[in-house]
Order: sequence, then C-alpha cells, then structure tokens
Amino acid sequence: MAHQKVLEVGVKTVEQLFDHRDPAPFRERTLDPNFVDYLREGGGDRIAHGQIHIVVWLATPCSPGEIEQAVHSHFDLTLERTRHRRREQVRAGWIALTIAAIAVVVLTAVGELVASKVAGSLGSGLQEAISISGWVLMWRPIEILIYDGIPWRRERRLLRALRDSRVEVRVGARDAI
Repeated sequence: MAHQKVLEVGVKTVEQLFDHRDPAPFRERTLDPNFVDYLREGGGDRIAHGQIHIVVWLATPCSPGEIEQAVHSHFDLTLERTRHRRREQVRAGWIALTIAAIAVVVLTAVGELVASKVAGSLGSGLQEAISISGWVLMWRPIEILIYDGIPWRRERRLLRALRDSRVEVRVGARDAI
C-alpha cells in the first residue's frame, strides 16, 4: 500500500467548499477557489510522499460522496484543461520553431550576402550579427518545447494526485483528532 499524507480542512457547512457564484447542483458545482488553493498548496507539499488523503471535517453532515465526487470531478476537469493548454502551447511552439528555423536559413543567406558585398571587419561583423539574430529567434520556441514542459509536468502530477486522492468526510470538530 502506498504511503499517504493527510491534508485536513475543517468547515462548518459543505457550502463553504463550493463557489457560490455557480448555480449548478453540488456535484457539478465549482469548488471554492480558496479551498482549491489550499488543496493545491498542501497537495504540492505531499505528492512526493505518496497518495494524498484529504480529510474534510464538517460541523454538520452532508450527502454521502458529495465532497469526494466534487473534489475528484474538479481536479479531473482541471487536469483535462491543463493538458489541453499544454497541447496548444506545444503546437504553437512547433509553429514558432518552424518559422524560426526558416528565418535562420534566410538570415544566414542574407548574412553571407552582406559579408560578400561589404568588405573587411564591417562585413564580418554584420554577418555575425545577422546570424546571431536568427539564432535568437529560436530561443523562445525551444524554451516552450523543452523548458516550459518541466512545470507543466509537475502541475499535471499534482492534479492527478488530487484527482485520485482519498477523500474522507468526518462530522465533528476538527480539533477532536
């Protein structure tokens, strides 16, 4: 069995866990942003230690499975949205990289043309400046495709852990642990 770290939250009513601006039924409603932030921050600290176990302390009972379903649905939807945003970002990165690669070829040719037409150090310097400009164009697409993927992977890992977390609802005072 995987090691679990407990993330506890205490509220008076189940209503505190939901975003009041959303009129949909409980299990389809959006979780309160403060509750989500609390779970994300606490979950981020715990994912390295195994499965996340969320304990919600309520002063008054709620419908069975209501909170568990809401938490799992929320993070499943958030995970899917995150995957979609990353796919779009990667797609844009490949388009930008293609454009930048073409620009490098064109700028390299322009640089060689300038070097052949302008003699001496000035021609060489202009050629080098044009060449460097082309390679600078490649930086952001490469950053998107490689380096930006690191925090996205961590984000998806956290969202999967929260989506798959064990959610337990206890009725009573939180300090009665």
